[in-house]
Amino acid sequence: MDRYFNRKRINGANKGLVACYVIAGIILLPMIVIMIAGLEDGESHMVVTSVILLLILGTEVAFISVVTHRINRAKRYAPIFEEDHDGVMTFERINEMTGYGIPKIKKDIDWLLKSGYLINAVADNEKVILWSESEYLNITCPTCGAQNQVRVGSSNQCKHCGSYLRRV
Repeated sequence: MDRYFNRKRINGANKGLVACYVIAGIILLPMIVIMIAGLEDGESHMVVTSVILLLILGTEVAFISVVTHRINRAKRYAPIFEEDHDGVMTFERINEMTGYGIPKIKKDIDWLLKSGYLINAVADNEKVILWSESEYLNITCPTCGAQNQVRVGSSNQCKHCGSYLRRV
């Protein structure tokens, strides 16, 4: 299941996200204590500093959440792309399989491509084109003897006689 997704990068990102959540949690608790102490002592500079740091931390957590969400979607897209037979997945077809909505799918795919999580693929406004040189084999049609390229694990028809071809 690694033809189209950079599994090492996804696993590394997951580990990094877990570390960020742990660090955020470690930082959050003392900041809340400092803010409460500042309120009780009437020291407004402690409260202001804590609020600013909480806003920065909140922004970081929001960013981490978006990245986590998209990586989890990548895990949902992976089996869809792996099961594809012709190397072309329309956004409409992906929407039928996921129910995410075409605009969200386009954003996800664009982000996955730019971030290097989705590999061996390109996207245009309507579809994702998947490829891998090692995925196609030349096979001889058992009926007419013509050479055909067939994607590994899929089926196709002979371009000359229309016979059913399959190479696993």
